[in-house]
Amino acid sequence: MEARQTGVTFTGGALASFGYSFLFLFLFLLILPGAWGAVPFAVWWTANLAFDDGTQAEFTGRAADVWVLFAVLALLAWLPGIAAVVGGKSDKSNLMQFVLAVALFPLDAAVKLALYRWFFGNVRLTPGGSPHFTATYLGYLGWIVLLGLSFLTIIGWAWAAVAMVRWFCRHIESDAYSVSFVGTGWGLLWRSFVWLLGTVCIIPIPWVYRSMFAWGAGNLVLTHTAPAAVEDDFPVAGTA
Repeated sequence: MEARQTGVTFTGGALASFGYSFLFLFLFLLILPGAWGAVPFAVWWTANLAFDDGTQAEFTGRAADVWVLFAVLALLAWLPGIAAVVGGKSDKSNLMQFVLAVALFPLDAAVKLALYRWFFGNVRLTPGGSPHFTATYLGYLGWIVLLGLSFLTIIGWAWAAVAMVRWFCRHIESDAYSVSFVGTGWGLLWRSFVWLLGTVCIIPIPWVYRSMFAWGAGNLVLTHTAPAAVEDDFPVAGTA
């Protein structure tokens, strides 16, 4: 058996990229129906991953299984803002909002980690099956803190974000394959300015979403084993 690498391409359209993202965000802000926005997005996104070797991907998760987690996550996102509104515009209110956000941070990370495990565990590849997400809570918490601190460097966040994605990929474990990320911090940094400009101009927003999804998926590499006799020379997708 020899290791074989397969590149990934995102084939979704710009309008669909915006539509499914907007649906998810809108339902998430309503708190209770958030999971019913996340599942259609995950089904659509996964179905639009094209693998160089013909592997098929699908998402099998159900909203009913995780709606409570999405509701808690949405509520945690709302609470600091609610505290600021109740407290009015004052230094004391701003301090209260900051303290509340910090206090809720560990719970927010725990809920997100559970949702990541649910998501990756429901992505099924044919052939290949579903992987397990094995990241630990403390490891995830550490990366979130590092990413937050990296924003103080103005541009260092891009390298921290890419390193965190690589860490995520290393913890997507399957008996049939492994996943890696080949994107670079520089590639993310200059694209982020283009995406920001497109967002400010409003009209290009659907294409901004599409470009973000395409860059992320295009830098994923699937490594699996196959008999040497049928080994093909598959190209590896990846952009700087």
